[in-house]
Amino acid sequence: MIHRRSPAVWVFGVDEDAVQLTWRNLGSAPLAVRVLTGGVEAGLVVDAPGSSGATLLTGLPAGRLLQIEARHPALDRSVVLSTRTLAPLPGEALCRIATVSDLHLGTEVFGHLGTIADPFGHVAPHPVRCAAAALDEAVAWGAERILAKGDLTNGARPDEWRDFARLAHGTPVPVDALPGNHDHGPRHVEGHLLPAQAAAAFDLAVAQPLLVRDLPGVRVILADTTVAGRHGGSLAPVRAAILDAAGEADRAGGVLIALHHQLQPHPFPEGWPPGVGQAESAAFLDDLGRAHPHALVTSGHTHRNRRWGRAGVVVTQVGSTKDYPGAWAGYAVHEGGIRQIVRRIQHPDAISWTDHSRVAAFGLWEHAAPGRLDARCFNVPWGRPT
Repeated sequence: MIHRRSPAVWVFGVDEDAVQLTWRNLGSAPLAVRVLTGGVEAGLVVDAPGSSGATLLTGLPAGRLLQIEARHPALDRSVVLSTRTLAPLPGEALCRIATVSDLHLGTEVFGHLGTIADPFGHVAPHPVRCAAAALDEAVAWGAERILAKGDLTNGARPDEWRDFARLAHGTPVPVDALPGNHDHGPRHVEGHLLPAQAAAAFDLAVAQPLLVRDLPGVRVILADTTVAGRHGGSLAPVRAAILDAAGEADRAGGVLIALHHQLQPHPFPEGWPPGVGQAESAAFLDDLGRAHPHALVTSGHTHRNRRWGRAGVVVTQVGSTKDYPGAWAGYAVHEGGIRQIVRRIQHPDAISWTDHSRVAAFGLWEHAAPGRLDARCFNVPWGRPT
């Protein structure tokens, strides 16, 4: 297995005033964290960090390079981490939106061959408790609306849609969704509900094929890129409608476009699964860049965190809630830009499973899935080259 077995502490996410630290194999002795940078008084103690976990170090100055010391008996010596908080965006804060991706409600295992099972014996299956924790943490962060970016279910069975409806209706802020390829169900299995049927049966807000929300400072567009019977997706059925909706948005603000399938920057996909092909993606982004000067496209599908750009449009992928590293994304909209932050789901019942799932792909999954820190957390100021 090519994965980390020794005790470790590292930075997973940064924000304007916070840093998320995560760890592995620390045990029950307290973990002490403090900022060493002069003039910054911040620190915390985690009483029993356990085999895996994450915490937030808050009250930090914006746009500052920080030295953070972590002390624990399981570490050979104190660990000093260097990281930089994100700079403040121009203008007033206008709204906060969060996204969750690839919940796969109904699945019981993980890995290409389905050999990684949940060893923790919880009553709630791991996809349900991970999704519930992600929604709770996103709301606690301040999300005023949540976007669920497809593969809400694993097989589009009625009980899986019912689980999603319970989560969506139990969240104190509106939840908008779009379908993923799994939400159309396997063609050879009877009894599954198509997204439109599930939306009607359970009173869900689902893009069919487009859903547009105007929020302070940003127009949100959710679009269905699924193609029946295919893992990959296409923009063709929704391309014109997305460009029209983006082109009509206020130029003083931004456009946030949520898809399920990733836009591929290269002729061949970065491993499984395929998304929207490179030629189709490039042509769409060129037109989107002309339609609106401030656009960000975010997707799921790959269960990995990535970032790239074209024609002034920022393009991101955000990982799944239910497998390593187990994350959700937040988007803070300001008068002068938008900030993306990605955080690991911290609840112990969730992170114990997501950390266990890192051993997929012979241990390579823990290196492939997280992506770079600057692909997870970054600022996009309006009116500046991206």
